[in-house]
Amino acid sequence: MRGTDPTDMFVIRMDGTPVGVMQSYRVDSYPDYVAELGALLEPAFSLDLFIGEASLIGKGVGPALMRAFLPIAFAKYGLDYCVIGPARSNVAAIRSYEKVGFRYLKDYREEDTSDPEHMLLDLRPSDLR
Repeated sequence: MRGTDPTDMFVIRMDGTPVGVMQSYRVDSYPDYVAELGALLEPAFSLDLFIGEASLIGKGVGPALMRAFLPIAFAKYGLDYCVIGPARSNVAAIRSYEKVGFRYLKDYREEDTSDPEHMLLDLRPSDLR
């Protein structure tokens, strides 16, 4: 049901210190986001991962977190389709998502962001590596 699913948000800690945030949500719970993305192949959930500790970028932390989290999220949402929309300029994030199995789907714009050019990547449970 649209609009009734909350966003699940998790603080990522290493040795007790917060180093980032991960959130997940059903895409159809956010009509403005659906309008930006356009039609998807099927109902999907999305996730966002923010690693705020620069020393952890490029160290495999992002892919490890997603590999641990995605099977849980697929089960929680009861869906077999996940999308993620990094800014095109965030090359480290895109590379991280591709290591997990996400594939390029299309470009889109998020107008109310500092970097509006985004890529949409998608993943099914069988793509997870």
